[in-house]
Amino acid sequence: MKNRNHQLTLLFVVLVIVIGACQKEINLPGIANDPILYMPQAPRGNPFNLVEVISREPGQQDTVYYRPYSAYLEGKEPAAQDVQVEFMIDHQKLDSLNALEEAAGRAPYELLPAGSYTEGSMKATIRKNERISDIPQFGINPKLLKEEGKYLIPISIKNAVPNVPVKSALKTAYYQVSLTVPDFVSGTYMASGIRNGDGYGTDPTKVKKTITKVGNHIYEVNLIANLGPWCCSNQFRLKVNPVDNTVIVSGHLEEAGNLLTNREGTTSSFDPLTNTFVLFYNYSYYGYGAQMTETLKKL
Repeated sequence: MKNRNHQLTLLFVVLVIVIGACQKEINLPGIANDPILYMPQAPRGNPFNLVEVISREPGQQDTVYYRPYSAYLEGKEPAAQDVQVEFMIDHQKLDSLNALEEAAGRAPYELLPAGSYTEGSMKATIRKNERISDIPQFGINPKLLKEEGKYLIPISIKNAVPNVPVKSALKTAYYQVSLTVPDFVSGTYMASGIRNGDGYGTDPTKVKKTITKVGNHIYEVNLIANLGPWCCSNQFRLKVNPVDNTVIVSGHLEEAGNLLTNREGTTSSFDPLTNTFVLFYNYSYYGYGAQMTETLKKL
C-alpha cells in the first residue's frame, strides 16, 4: 500500500511538471504570441477621445492644451531591443469618416486649421525590456477655432523600426476637439443714443438694458431704443461676426410689419475689449418710423 501511494505521488509530480511546461506555450485570450503594436488611445467602445478647449477673454493670453498619445507592444515578451515608432496625422481616416458622415446627412469633420496645433516630431521609442513607448503630445491653441466647428484629429501609427506588425483595428486614435467660448457679453448695459425721424425730434436715451446669449455669437436685447414695456414686444437681436466684430441687428415688434433693420450706409460693431456695442438701426412702432444711433456699454 505504501509503495502504491509512493507511485501515485510520483505520477502527480510528473503531471504538474508537464502541465506547467505546456502552459508556458499557451497564449492567453487577447494576448498575441508574437509582438504586435497598437495605440492604447485607440477606440474601445467610445469612438473618440473628447478634447474640450476654452477660448480666453479678449486681451488674455490663450492657453495651449496638450494631449498625449503612445504605442504599446503586445506579446509574450517585452521589447528585445529599442523600437522606434513613427506616427502621423491620418488624412485617409478623416476622409473615410467624412464619407460616412455625409452619407448619413451630417456635416463632415474638419482638421484643425493650420496654426492652431503643434504636432512635434510624432516619434516615440519603446525601450528594450519595456512595452509602452515614451509619450509625445500635440498641442491645441483655441485662438483660430470656431465655436460651431466640428474638429477631429486622427493620429495613426505610421511605421516602426525594426519592423513590427501593427494591429489594424487599434492603429488610430481619434481626438474630437470642441471649443467652448465663455459668455463675456451677457449682462447689464447702460444704453445711450439719439432717436430721429418719428416726429418727436432728437430724443437722447439713457436706460439700463439686459443682453442675453441665445446662440453662437447671437444675443438678445430686451428693449428697442427707449421704448418701454408699455409699448410692445420690443426685444431685438445682435449677431456678432467673430472675425471682424461687425454686428447685424434684427428684430420686430408686435406685428411682422414693424421691422427692425440695419441702417443703410452704416456698420454696427462690438468692441470686445471694452464690451461696448455701437448700433445703427431703423425701426417702426404703431405707425411711426425712427432711426436709432445707440451705444451699449456693459456695467
